Amino acid sequence: MKPPIRVVLFSEVNSKLGAPFLDMLHGHPLVNLVAVVTSPVNRLCDYFTADTEQVDLEQRGKNLGVPVLRPEKVNDPDFVQRIRDLEPDYLIVGNFQRILKEDLLSTPKVTCVNFHPSALPRYAGLAPFYWMVRNGETDGAVTAIEMAAGLDTGPILTQHRTPLTGRETALELRTIQERANVLMLLDLIPQLVSGSFHRIPQDPSERTYFTRPSENEFRLDFAHSVHKVSCHIRAGYRNPGAFAETPGGDRVTILSSDDTTPAGVDLEPAGTVRQLENGLFVACRDGWLRLLTVEWGGSEVPAQAHRALTDGTVLSATVLEPA
Repeated sequence: MKPPIRVVLFSEVNSKLGAPFLDMLHGHPLVNLVAVVTSPVNRLCDYFTADTEQVDLEQRGKNLGVPVLRPEKVNDPDFVQRIRDLEPDYLIVGNFQRILKEDLLSTPKVTCVNFHPSALPRYAGLAPFYWMVRNGETDGAVTAIEMAAGLDTGPILTQHRTPLTGRETALELRTIQERANVLMLLDLIPQLVSGSFHRIPQDPSERTYFTRPSENEFRLDFAHSVHKVSCHIRAGYRNPGAFAETPGGDRVTILSSDDTTPAGVDLEPAGTVRQLENGLFVACRDGWLRLLTVEWGGSEVPAQAHRALTDGTVLSATVLEPA
């Protein structure tokens, strides 16, 4: 039997993906987890800061007896040498938001493996769960790649499909992807031990790339279709939430909606809010969208509870992108 592979895990300190990766790698009989590299002190990944349940990889690692390293500069020569001295066979990267440069990528005896929450080469880059929900995707996947100099460009080692309904929120999709990545790691470990994994080059013609969404990406535009607006709302859930503004400048963060159609009500200009018998509705380009919940005082409450959502209010409806 081959000796256990020596692995260094790279993940953010509050990562909901890094926590189960740490547990699995530490407990796996074919793996010797020699260190965890995580965020610098006082730096958190904003994907998870609003989650009700929080994780702490540093404390988790210490409880398991795994050395935890928190470098300010992960590519600093002294730190690279420190990793090299650990003599890892693999660097395993799951939700680590700093670029590993060539010197660091060259430290393991075999290679570096990154776990990405999309069907690469599609949705390379940051926050795929946001962009996939916003685009109404129904064909999802998670991918393990061999790391290369480019961002999410290395050859594919394995990929697990995650069929979607197209109605998931970003939080729901992120959770689906986290679970799928954990299962994919479990399947991949024996191949890493035996070296039997196969490299499949990505097709650059299929590549799509997205950056971290800016604040303006969460601004709703009711001049779009009901479907497009509802996808945008789900993409913003739960934090920071998709928002619109009243003419007076009040911000309304909308957390959920549905496409219930009010009977016998003529469509009005985009952004118009109407209080009808079966709920609070806003006009979009091609129909009415029922608003279900909004953010108010840090809590998710019924849309009718927001003081700015009165009958006849007109929310922002300036086209921000092609319809």
